[in-house]
Amino acid sequence: MQLLARIMFQALGTHGPVLSPMTSLVLDIGLLVAAFWLLATPSKKSLGDTLLLLTLVLAVSAARVLMQPLPNIQPVTVAALIIGAQLGARRGAAFAILVAMISNAIIGNGWWTIFQAIGWASVAVIGSKFAIIANGELQRNRLFVAAIASAFVFDLIVSFSIIDSSTSIVSFLTYLAHGIPYDLLHALGNLTFAVWFGSWFADVVAEEIVVEEVELMSEESIIYHA
Repeated sequence: MQLLARIMFQALGTHGPVLSPMTSLVLDIGLLVAAFWLLATPSKKSLGDTLLLLTLVLAVSAARVLMQPLPNIQPVTVAALIIGAQLGARRGAAFAILVAMISNAIIGNGWWTIFQAIGWASVAVIGSKFAIIANGELQRNRLFVAAIASAFVFDLIVSFSIIDSSTSIVSFLTYLAHGIPYDLLHALGNLTFAVWFGSWFADVVAEEIVVEEVELMSEESIIYHA
């Protein structure tokens, strides 16, 4: 058992064990499979739609890496909310998984990557259910509330990554209590991002949705008249 643990984990990080190169590879493959499964919906996707999602993943991943020195402040949570609201829970969750995988490949990969992927995917689902977009318009007040609440939801999910056989309820609750200042920073950062680029980001995604619908209508028209 100890030998297996040494093979899988190299050291103990802030949010759980650091993975060995082989285990990291297996984890990344698993996350890729999950993301592509979420994207494999029956509806036809245009090349532009795929390129948009990939561009958003790369841009937000780069922003997270650049903002790594700031404690618990990054744009991923708000981006996941908006993409979930605009593109749906499945593509929002795929976005979240890919951002967690790509950015952590640079920042540091570990057991926590799974929990971060689950956390941001959950945020995307919240975005898809919270009516942040209504009648094609961004509901800013709803976005602000969801941005603040999602910080605590995400941080709670990621906190479960520290649990192992030696973790007691008291020690876990103590860990959560010590993390409250970082949770508040996350919430404040989310609110700032929501105010700063929420409307612009939603417009970017909405414009692509319109382009995609026009492309699909053109294809259907060509097929109908053929």
